[in-house]
Amino acid sequence: MRKQFQRARSDDERQERREAIERVAVGLLDEVRVHDLTLTELARRAGLAKSNVLRYVGSREALLLDIYDREYRSWLEELRHELAHAEPSTIESVALAIADTLIRRPRLCELAANAPGVLEQNVSGEVAARYKTASIANARTLAEIIGARLGAFSEAAGIALVSAVNLGIGGIWAATQPSPGMAAAYASHPELGALRLDLRIALREFVATILTGLAHREPTLPFERRA
Repeated sequence: MRKQFQRARSDDERQERREAIERVAVGLLDEVRVHDLTLTELARRAGLAKSNVLRYVGSREALLLDIYDREYRSWLEELRHELAHAEPSTIESVALAIADTLIRRPRLCELAANAPGVLEQNVSGEVAARYKTASIANARTLAEIIGARLGAFSEAAGIALVSAVNLGIGGIWAATQPSPGMAAAYASHPELGALRLDLRIALREFVATILTGLAHREPTLPFERRA
């Protein structure tokens, strides 16, 4: 039987409620894909009504964007540590460290795959601004971590690098998570096996290719500057 709901009165209590809901959502992400994570199940697991869940998180998407940011920042710290012990400082060693740290973080990869097309769609302007501000900070950190091993990047190169890595994380992860029908096709038709990507290898090769390209070509900024 669900306990009688008591509204949080203070900022600290509201934050505690939000963090409790977030922990439930993180646990669900270990069980289901983003598109299968529903407010109904989240509320049931949290022992709350959906309306009360929304009171504290705003929307399912806003909650998942916050989790994505936390997962990304945690990954950056792991990557920094991994690269601190990677020798020699080469494109190959950096690409391998990125791939190895990412394959240990399926939640991050799943959220990255859904961020642009799903998670950014049902949020307020305030939530969107907070998320993009955090994303810019994370991008600068990633460029700094990689630049510490391979040499500093220009602004345009840093943006190109981080944009490509983020797209690669989400796109490659999505390509390595076949639907039941596709998995059945791979199982029954061995000749299709060559089309099934290995996450670690695909990430390593993708990042190494991007870094190699940036070593030989200076990109232009991909957005229009406004005064």
